[in-house]
Amino acid sequence: MTEPEPKKRLFCPFCDEEIIAADLPYCRACQLTIFYCPVCRQPLPREDKVCPHCGSDIRQGASEDSE
Repeated sequence: MTEPEPKKRLFCPFCDEEIIAADLPYCRACQLTIFYCPVCRQPLPREDKVCPHCGSDIRQGASEDSE
C-alpha cells in the first residue's frame, strides 16, 4: 500500500516563516503576498517581468493597463 505524498511546506523567502495556506501564499510575519514563477515555482519580487531563476516571461498575458 502506498502512502500519500506529504504536502510540500512553503516558507517565506524574506523571513523564512512557514506559509500556512499554499493556495493564498501570504506571509503573516512580513505582511506580504508571495509571488511565484509559473514555470519554475521559485519565489519572485512582484515587480520582476522575467524570472531571474529560469528566464521565463512572468508577465505574459498581463494587461498593459496594470503597470
